[in-house]
Amino acid sequence: MTHRLLFFLFSITFTTVCGQANPKKERQVVLGHNKIGKVYVFDRSKQNDHNRTELNYLGKLKTTEGRAFKILISSWYWGISPRAKSYIIIFNDKNQFLGNYYVTMTYDLPDKIENNALVFTNRGNDDCDPSLKTIVSFKNGIPKQFFLKCKGNFGDIYSFRNQ
Repeated sequence: MTHRLLFFLFSITFTTVCGQANPKKERQVVLGHNKIGKVYVFDRSKQNDHNRTELNYLGKLKTTEGRAFKILISSWYWGISPRAKSYIIIFNDKNQFLGNYYVTMTYDLPDKIENNALVFTNRGNDDCDPSLKTIVSFKNGIPKQFFLKCKGNFGDIYSFRNQ
C-alpha cells in the first residue's frame, strides 16, 4: 500500500513538473513561422486531464542602440480542473531564449506591440479599470520589473527572470 501511495504521489509530481511535451521546440516552431498575432495551440490533453499550450508571437521590440527582442506570450493549461501558467517570453533576434516574466493570470498578458512597446489593457479582468492602459518600453533594454496597472494606484509588479 505504501509503495502504491508513493508511486501515485511521484506520478502527480512528475506530470506537473514535466507535463509540457517540449515547450522549447514548440516556441521555436512559432518563432520560425514569424506570424504576428497568430495563436498556435499545442494540445496533448487526454480525456479529463488538460495539457494544452497556447503561444502567440507579438513581434519585435528594439532598443535605442538597435538591439532587437522577440516577444512570445504563452499560456499553459494543465490538470483535471485546468489551471494556467502564463509567461511573456523574451528571445534575441536569433531566437535564443533570454528569459521571461511569469504573470499570474492569463488576462495579465500583453495585448500587442505598439510604438515599440508592450501594450497591456485590462481586458477580461472585471476587477480592474478597463480605461487604464499599461505601456512597457524596451528602448533601454529588458526592464527588470514593470508595474501592471489595475485600478487607481493598485496593480501587480512583474519581474524578469533570465533562467
